[in-house]
Amino acid sequence: MARVKRIRRGVVAVVAAAAVGGVVGSLPVVHHAQVQPTVTAIDPASLYNSAQQKFAAGDVAGGLESLKQSLIVAPADAESLALQSVWSDQVDDAATGKAALSRLSMINPTLATSVRNITAGVSAAAAIVPSTSPAPASGQPAIVILGYGLGADGTMAPELVKRLTAGKAQADAAPSLPIVVTGGVPKKGITEASAMKKWLVANGVDASRVTTEDKSVSTVSNAQNTAAILGARGIADIVLVTSPNHIRRAAADFAAVGLKVSGSVTTPTDMAKYLKPLTKDQQKGIRLEATRAARIPTTKNSELSIPNMPGLPNDLPDTGPGLIPEIGGKILDQLLQTGSKS
Repeated sequence: MARVKRIRRGVVAVVAAAAVGGVVGSLPVVHHAQVQPTVTAIDPASLYNSAQQKFAAGDVAGGLESLKQSLIVAPADAESLALQSVWSDQVDDAATGKAALSRLSMINPTLATSVRNITAGVSAAAAIVPSTSPAPASGQPAIVILGYGLGADGTMAPELVKRLTAGKAQADAAPSLPIVVTGGVPKKGITEASAMKKWLVANGVDASRVTTEDKSVSTVSNAQNTAAILGARGIADIVLVTSPNHIRRAAADFAAVGLKVSGSVTTPTDMAKYLKPLTKDQQKGIRLEATRAARIPTTKNSELSIPNMPGLPNDLPDTGPGLIPEIGGKILDQLLQTGSKS
């Protein structure tokens, strides 16, 4: 019995010490025959994931609050700082965005550059007014024509033909510029990009000018894969060709991967619906997708944990006033009761 009492007093002392220090996450695993520790995740990953879910649902304020709590626990988490900066711009909180970006620049300069690209790119994309006229092309940008889903038999949809027609007009206006056609998703063994190149060559464009990017399955991967192709050639500027309902989202995605959209040209399809620049509230969708293009993770795996003991609450109270009575009373009583059974 004397040995049991000493064990019980030791448990009380250790847990009480943790309670006084406010370090709930450091509660020890008690190696006792009747106590089998399990794991309960309480790390910043759950807060980060909650923030991403809220951003996807359009709840920017809620997402920023989750990030704020996450950064209290993990102040050097690069992805959380990146999202805090990007989404602070959405709510015009320049001070928070600048502070987050400053900290991020010291931790991960490459990601900080991506954040700058996203913020500037979303703003520029929102202001694009669709136009069917070829864009002025200063320097040596590439012309990038975005794909459109093929029919089940591999034939091109009318809208894709319109994009190619707009792209050829741009190519004719700037005959020295290289062209990238981008789109995968093969139908009957034909990819969007291969069908697009075939059309351009058949309509007088030199085949040597046209590079196919035929692996992408979305606008996000259009941007990522095209950036890899052009980056290897030292090209950082593009003239983007697509439809009016797609141009702003696409421009934000391409900016997020480091390609400057120096000009754009669109098809005439439903153009009257898209002549007004996007309001700040309307920018949430393209901002969200731009973070995906920049490969900021949508979710994180839990990495930190605390032991959870049978019969004890799964959710421990926050540190602060009343912590010692909460833990030192209820939890220690349950520990003592558990220990008395052996």
